[in-house]
Amino acid sequence: MGSRFRVVTDSTSDVPEDWRERHGIEVVPLRVLFGSETFRDGVDLSPAEFFARLRQADSLPTTSAPSPGDFAAVYERLSHECDGVVSIHISGELSATVEAARVGAGAVGSFPVHVVDSRCLTVCVAFLCRVAAEAGTLEEAVQQVSARVPRQRILALLDTLRFLEMGGRIGRAQALLGTVLDVKPILALADGRVEPLDRVRTRRRAIPRLVELLRRDLPVERIAVMHAEAAEDADRIRTAVAAELPDLEVEVGEIGAVLGTHVGPGAVGLAYIRR
Repeated sequence: MGSRFRVVTDSTSDVPEDWRERHGIEVVPLRVLFGSETFRDGVDLSPAEFFARLRQADSLPTTSAPSPGDFAAVYERLSHECDGVVSIHISGELSATVEAARVGAGAVGSFPVHVVDSRCLTVCVAFLCRVAAEAGTLEEAVQQVSARVPRQRILALLDTLRFLEMGGRIGRAQALLGTVLDVKPILALADGRVEPLDRVRTRRRAIPRLVELLRRDLPVERIAVMHAEAAEDADRIRTAVAAELPDLEVEVGEIGAVLGTHVGPGAVGLAYIRR
């Protein structure tokens, strides 16, 4: 039978297009709902189109996980092309996607589908997909991905607290404070949980602070800069990180619709896996 296997993920992983093509990574889209309009994330709606709509919206869009049937259809098709699948998804604490994948996997009989809860999101999940795709066998892929799940971390700098406030994630007074004083919150996501790390007065100060916070977690084995409509700042961060880590390739990726709903345009961050 050999060890031919494929990697499946969902659209919240923000996998770069060239990785998808190079490694044959299948991406199952979540849906984004603006009022009565439904879009498939990354298929009917690019990040730029999404943020343009978000800026005009009076209320936040909602997102919905793919159905178990969406996953089952992908697994069924792949069962004719390979010997097994590793399916890696956004944290189960943040979305029902991984549970839908598990139910879908149960519907394809004896075809081996290993579903992994990344306990993270965005480019960290993309890194796990790449780790899996570069492994020699399905068993190695599952083992190498599982070993890295606890070592992932995201540091995010938000331009505004407005979108977290609209989503009911923080109180109105705190959102107002952030707007008036131009306070830029820095958040961390690790092991499925979001925690506030710091508040910085200006973006100019915030970028060195992100790099300073990264230093605490060195060494890292993979790292990317993420941004939501903030390419110039992302490039500035990439330059600072590349100077700090000259032996590492520093990727730059765009934040997609699902995370973008809560962080809003202007957010930048670092996604990495610690050694």
